[in-house]
Amino acid sequence: MKLSNPLKLITESKAKLGPTCAWNKKLDVVFDVQRSTMNHVLTPVDPIVYDVVNVNLGQGYSCNTGKFTSPKCGLYFFSYSSLPGRGLETDVALIKNNKAVSVIHSVLPSDSSQLSARTVILNLHQGDQVWVKLVSGNLWSEGGSLSFQGFFLTRSAQ
Repeated sequence: MKLSNPLKLITESKAKLGPTCAWNKKLDVVFDVQRSTMNHVLTPVDPIVYDVVNVNLGQGYSCNTGKFTSPKCGLYFFSYSSLPGRGLETDVALIKNNKAVSVIHSVLPSDSSQLSARTVILNLHQGDQVWVKLVSGNLWSEGGSLSFQGFFLTRSAQ
């Protein structure tokens, strides 16, 4: 299911958390990017660059590098997806400062396909970078199936 308006979903979710999470477009960091349809990733690449930017409040995501750079310290929520090619072993990793923090591993028969997604919460310092890497296999892009999202949750206790 593709979210038609991720910014609206995030705004509504934050409103449910109460006044301590009031929406502030000047301070909040939210991005939602995807690969355009038929813009497949056929060979391993680091990072995957997403060419459709739906939302980029805080300008943390760079469509030139494919990397999110944390503009401030705190806890961030990230999600990313994978639609691997048929009959291949595929690994897609979420990278934080050159270290894999999450992996989607897929081994599919030649006659099937499966969209997978992972979510993770990371504690970031200002300037930390997060991106998605195709480690092995290939990825198909159909109808927004390859996406990468993130948003600032709260300042960390550290």
